[in-house]
Amino acid sequence: MLKKELDDRLATQFFQRDYQDRGMLKWGGFYLSDHTSALRKMHAAEQQEAPQPRQSVAVISERLALAWRTHHHVHFQLNVVDANQAVTVLDGVVAGVADDQIMVQLPAGNYRQLALTAIRCVTVAAH
Repeated sequence: MLKKELDDRLATQFFQRDYQDRGMLKWGGFYLSDHTSALRKMHAAEQQEAPQPRQSVAVISERLALAWRTHHHVHFQLNVVDANQAVTVLDGVVAGVADDQIMVQLPAGNYRQLALTAIRCVTVAAH
C-alpha cells in the first residue's frame, strides 16, 4: 500500500510541476491532408472580398513597377469570378515583368504568370 501511495504522490507532483500539456497542438498530426484542404477552402470562401473599382492599365502598371522595385507584397483582384460570383484574389511578390505578362511569386514559393489585362486592381502592401 505504501508503494501505491508513493507512486500516486510522484505522479501528482509530475503533472502539477513538470508536465506541460501542449493543448490542441498534439492533435494537429491527426488531420488528414484532405481535411486540411477542405478547411482551407471553407475559410477562403468565408473571406470573400468585395470587388474594388477597376483600375486603369496605367495605374496597375505604376503600382506593379513600384512593388517590383521595392520588393513589397501585392494584393491582386483579377477579372475572374468563381462559381459563387466572388472575385478571384491573389497575393504575392512581383518577380518579373515582360511586355504585358507579370510573374508573381506566391507565398507558397511557386510562381504564377498573369496577363496585365487579367488584373482588376492592385494594392501594394506597406512594410
